[in-house]
Amino acid sequence: MGSCVDGEPPDPVLLAAVRAGDLHASGALYRRHVEPMRRTAARLSHRPAEREDLVAEAFTRVITTVRAGGGPREDARPYLIVTMRNLAARWSRHHNRVDLCETVPEPPGARAVAEEEAVRRSDVDLVWSAYCTLPGRWRTVLWRTAAEGGSTAEAALLLGVSPNGAAVLAGRAREGLRQAYLQVQVPSAEDPYCAEARRNLGAWVRGGLSRRRSTVIDGHVAGCAPCRVVTAGLTEVNDELPA
Repeated sequence: MGSCVDGEPPDPVLLAAVRAGDLHASGALYRRHVEPMRRTAARLSHRPAEREDLVAEAFTRVITTVRAGGGPREDARPYLIVTMRNLAARWSRHHNRVDLCETVPEPPGARAVAEEEAVRRSDVDLVWSAYCTLPGRWRTVLWRTAAEGGSTAEAALLLGVSPNGAAVLAGRAREGLRQAYLQVQVPSAEDPYCAEARRNLGAWVRGGLSRRRSTVIDGHVAGCAPCRVVTAGLTEVNDELPA
């Protein structure tokens, strides 16, 4: 959010201040985004107490992630809304506590539509960034089968491999995209030990590393509080990925 109509600095400035430990900046972000968060929560639950729980828990998780060096750097709202949606889905699935938006009769207003679009654009950007990190053959088979709706047999002709080989390649590419989608959400770290561990967290969360490499990251995460926060967030995102 680039403007500061509420008299406070814009989101990038406040988020940087939160990372530096400024409690006032956290409060300013809460005041700025709490009403849009409540509107979103109203579409996720029809119980007022649960709405407030969603808002409070999502804000706490995002601020904790930001303080650990992760999370949003430009606009906090899409990150907050996605976090609330993930929480609502998880609570509904495991505790049957939250009614999702399909059961709420009131249609979203113009602000809600704008917020939905901001979240959608944010997620599309992440997927595209992840896609661009993949090897060329993986990008080709994904684009042919997923984006264009072609068959693996058609992709096989394009790549010069057997249909079975194309199917195997497509499966590897889909898993690679999932790992890359997680990886592009990993914040950088100044500590070289954290930086080394974080380079492979997307694959680590998905169980895609060798036992030796996974054991090294296991040990680092166990002893590093900031990296535990990052991996907890990645695990939540991974839980929401489609099968």
